[in-house]
Amino acid sequence: MYNPDQPLRTATTQDLWTALLLKRHFNCFEPELIVQALYAQPQLWRKFWLGWLVFDLKFYQKTGEAPITRLLEMLVYAQDERLCRNDVLYIQSADDACVPALLDLAQQWHADECEIYDRTRLAKILGNLTTLIEVLGEEKMAPHLEEWKERAICTPIVAMWWD
Repeated sequence: MYNPDQPLRTATTQDLWTALLLKRHFNCFEPELIVQALYAQPQLWRKFWLGWLVFDLKFYQKTGEAPITRLLEMLVYAQDERLCRNDVLYIQSADDACVPALLDLAQQWHADECEIYDRTRLAKILGNLTTLIEVLGEEKMAPHLEEWKERAICTPIVAMWWD
């Protein structure tokens, strides 16, 4: 369970994402309710994080922009808190069967829109991230690519945002 009083050196990556989520306030987004609900039902999710909509292939096809461009923009914006544009909540489900419960939570949280990235869609998206593979190196990515092809780690992701 997230503990804001813990020393930073003992914080997990999920603790850091939780802290970032709790700092964000926009539109009808109520981070405290979201964090309470997620930690009350840890069986529904593997991890959650805030970010930009980086998985939308149609967006990249329309703009001709590579996904790595959006990721690099995120790094630039991360330098200045005033420019923080992390406005999409991503929740990786624990399994396919958990997606309906996560969508019910999104409705309770008054999310304006939700999008589901199922195992097949995630595997296709990964196949289009050749630029990321070039940046990180094929050797480093190779074990993960096999897992993705087998869809062993591609549990569905629910993306939600508030207008």
